[in-house]
Amino acid sequence: MSLRLSPEVDDAFRRMKDFVVTYLQPLEDELPPFAQKLPPETARRVRQALEDHGLVGLAVPKDLGGHGLGIPGLCAAREALGHTTLWSLSPLLGSEPPILLYRASPEQREAFLLPTLKGQRHGAFALTEPEAGSDAGSLSMEAKPVAGGYLLTGTKVFISFVEESDYALVFARVPEKGVTLFLVDLPSPGLQVARIMETMGGAHLARLEFQEVFVPEERRMGEEGEAFALAQHWFDVDRIALQPPICIGASTRVLSLAASMDLLTEEELGSWTLRLEAARALMYRVARDAEEGRPVRHQAAMVKTFAVELALALLDRLLDLLGPKGYSQKFRIERYRRDIRRFAIAAGTLEIQNHIIARGLLRGYSRPLPGEVN
Repeated sequence: MSLRLSPEVDDAFRRMKDFVVTYLQPLEDELPPFAQKLPPETARRVRQALEDHGLVGLAVPKDLGGHGLGIPGLCAAREALGHTTLWSLSPLLGSEPPILLYRASPEQREAFLLPTLKGQRHGAFALTEPEAGSDAGSLSMEAKPVAGGYLLTGTKVFISFVEESDYALVFARVPEKGVTLFLVDLPSPGLQVARIMETMGGAHLARLEFQEVFVPEERRMGEEGEAFALAQHWFDVDRIALQPPICIGASTRVLSLAASMDLLTEEELGSWTLRLEAARALMYRVARDAEEGRPVRHQAAMVKTFAVELALALLDRLLDLLGPKGYSQKFRIERYRRDIRRFAIAAGTLEIQNHIIARGLLRGYSRPLPGEVN
């Protein structure tokens, strides 16, 4: 089994890395330490440059208007984005529409996927509730069937990018059918942004209150009760292709910085490099398995846990070695540390990931048969 990237994925990484170095790293010293948005004119220039360089929709299937590089391509693009502390700005993450939109109907693709791909729309992901996080089966928001559609009632919390978005992918439970996915306009009558919470890393998270928000039937994605599986698929891909590649890209950059400053002994440098390469190999192997449709739940949990723990440990070590200089808001490592800390919580805590890994092992999924590579 070869772990080499395809030439197309490898090329996408190199082109995105060049873009990051040319357009984004120079902006790092111009923005405030907690900035989550680019100035409007700069955002337009960055978005146009992404399009001009063919870096929009790398993962999106070709028949939907993208480049068709799939989950490995998504990993490559985001690993390159990890080489800047500005990776989380919405024009950049918005260059890859939510994978859930791949399952949209033709009409929904025209109304949501294609405008998102062109940078004309932006969507928020609304799953988490006060009593239900990464366990989609515990969702309580109700979608009551009525003539022509549904009435959504309930609360969503810790929702990112609400201020930048004009629609949300909302998970709600249809009575006797199960968890269902809806495309909801922002704003909508009966939908209130109850609170915007500022976080340690500067990201703004919203609390959304739904009080009989009407959603037309044509805004339901898929059949009633199908969205639990969609949520699990989104979690699997997110744990492979969002958080780990950012961690790996950031770790590569700061490790290079540490080497240039002679912060680490040769023994330490070798040890960190070994772990970083192991994380990268695991990520791309599991990304390929996921793209080929193989079950990867426990492997995705491994990718997330390994990459996030590695990045946080490396950043903490370098902060210790740099002392006050590293702790300064003018230094790259400080912002990386604040932003990446969220990955130990979002899309399932590291403790949850270890439970998933253990369950996979106990069920035999992690035990290769003779002559097979798992």
